[in-house]
Amino acid sequence: MLMKMSQLTKVSDTPKSTILYYIKEDLLPEPHKPKPNQHLYEESCVEMIEFIKYLQNHFGLSISEIKTIVHHKDFDFNKAFEILLGTLDVIMGKSGQETIDEKELCKRFGISDKKLQEYVNQGLLFKRDGYFTQKELEIVEILCEGEANGIDTDILQSYIEHARELAKLEVQLGNNLLKDTSNRNKALKSLFDTTLILKPYLFNMYTLRTYQSEKDSRL
Repeated sequence: MLMKMSQLTKVSDTPKSTILYYIKEDLLPEPHKPKPNQHLYEESCVEMIEFIKYLQNHFGLSISEIKTIVHHKDFDFNKAFEILLGTLDVIMGKSGQETIDEKELCKRFGISDKKLQEYVNQGLLFKRDGYFTQKELEIVEILCEGEANGIDTDILQSYIEHARELAKLEVQLGNNLLKDTSNRNKALKSLFDTTLILKPYLFNMYTLRTYQSEKDSRL
């Protein structure tokens, strides 16, 4: 079924200007033009727009990063979340970013190679194909500032231990979701929603509520 722009904006809850921008950036197909002043859009554009907005809203991906995913040689919007499994580096901040080596990273932050290796060996920092990306620079900055401000290293060790245990549970969750499903795409969306959106929400909300509770108890 083909629809007019007015219908597409309403169904997708997306402004006309945004839809035109997605088309310009080759994220959506050009409309059909049966007449000079008539532009009609595929119904599949609604799902495409929802997926693009999903990546923007929940993962903060740029248009350039989304194009990397959408233009992947095996990409199919009907299997969008399956394709994401093969493009997780985009979500985790590797693709399209500057990569630097150990020497350059140490120079930027004024830390020794020994200190950098401590971060890596402890499991606080990860190399990507032998290099570091902008995300790792952000993490090193946080670690350096935390040490300067007296952040207790016990909390960092606790993060690592819990992360490792959660990783095992999340892999098990993924295997269970995909084992007996006829719709892998929906199952994988549930997995992404749970591990990458619901998880940080719960962690942050419990921290916030604990702060609030302690504050109230002191009043």
